Amino acid sequence: MGTQGYRLVPYFLWAVLVTVSAITVDTPTKKVEAARGKNATLLCTYQTIADKSGSIAGWKKFDTQDEVITYYLGSDSTYGDAYNGRVSFTGDPGANNVGITITQLTMQDNGTYQCEVIIPKDRKGTPTAKMDLIVLVAPTKPICGIEGSSEYGQDIKLKCNSVEGSPVPDYQWTSYSPQNMPRQLPLTSVRDGSDLTLKNISADTSGYYICVSKNKVGEESCNITVAVMPPSMNIGLYAGIIGGGVAAVIVIGIIVYCCCCRDSKDKEDYNMAYREEEKKKKK
Repeated sequence: MGTQGYRLVPYFLWAVLVTVSAITVDTPTKKVEAARGKNATLLCTYQTIADKSGSIAGWKKFDTQDEVITYYLGSDSTYGDAYNGRVSFTGDPGANNVGITITQLTMQDNGTYQCEVIIPKDRKGTPTAKMDLIVLVAPTKPICGIEGSSEYGQDIKLKCNSVEGSPVPDYQWTSYSPQNMPRQLPLTSVRDGSDLTLKNISADTSGYYICVSKNKVGEESCNITVAVMPPSMNIGLYAGIIGGGVAAVIVIGIIVYCCCCRDSKDKEDYNMAYREEEKKKKK
């Protein structure tokens, strides 16, 4: 071995020692799912050969950095306000087990959690690890409605939304004719998230539209009745035409009636005059 080879040995040994002593934190399960109201266990372990004096271990909500629970070696643990009374360590953080159990899960517990171990005498390696907690909640019955005017040629948006649901629900639309027969959605329809836009509506658009809100826990649905009407302006125009026609018929009827009455009166006057004339001749 040359001089250069001997020089590399100390560096190699140093690198091995650093690797061995560097802390590693691991969350073996990257996603945990549990129903609302139930419990969830988040596993986390760490490895180090350094002295653990002054160590701190705990969990935070990653997105908000809100504290969940923090362990101080040789002291008491502290708890975040939202988790106080609902969280506890499953093992001994001083013995490399930082797993926790969260009880009475709520929708607000959804999110990414970070496990972190700080050892003052071991600043190398990876001191954090993350995992996701998904609180399972069936979708609530969606709220449905129509946005826009249901008149010929207009565009309308059919609204559908579940206030709750975890994982986030998928939304599906189906359509039925006024005779309650299943049919395809209109070719001009456009999906926009949970909503359905119907463009250039006509009489063929009328019918029933069913929205289903669904996730792995359950599903709910609501329905909307679409009744396409003639445009408002045309309704006024048609009403005016019909009203004018009725008025014309009434006027014509009055004129005809007056004419008939006049003819009858003239005829009666003529008959009376004729009878008077005949009486005079007989005398």
